Amino acid sequence: MKKFLALSLVALFVALFSFNAYAEKKNDKNTAEVTFVTTIDCKNCVKKVEAQLPFVAGVKDMKVTLEDKTVWVKYDTRKTDTEKLAKAINKMGYEAEVVTPEAAPAK
Repeated sequence: MKKFLALSLVALFVALFSFNAYAEKKNDKNTAEVTFVTTIDCKNCVKKVEAQLPFVAGVKDMKVTLEDKTVWVKYDTRKTDTEKLAKAINKMGYEAEVVTPEAAPAK
């Protein structure tokens, strides 16, 4: 009986992790990344963008780099697009221009 229970628990965990991996893979087709060159020029600018951009619908992950003056965003394409993200950055008081993947700095 103990072996059956242990095997059942192991099977349950394997099934849960498999489903989670499938769900993440399925969502990848609705995820995109973009890098913007911005006019941020100080640590306070970075803090402002880091504090406000996550609240834009669809933003999943982001990184602001002061040295490169860039904002990298991973987002849900069903909820937002690059134009909306650029407008959100503009609304914070900074210019934002999309960088082509070849010219984007390493994350």
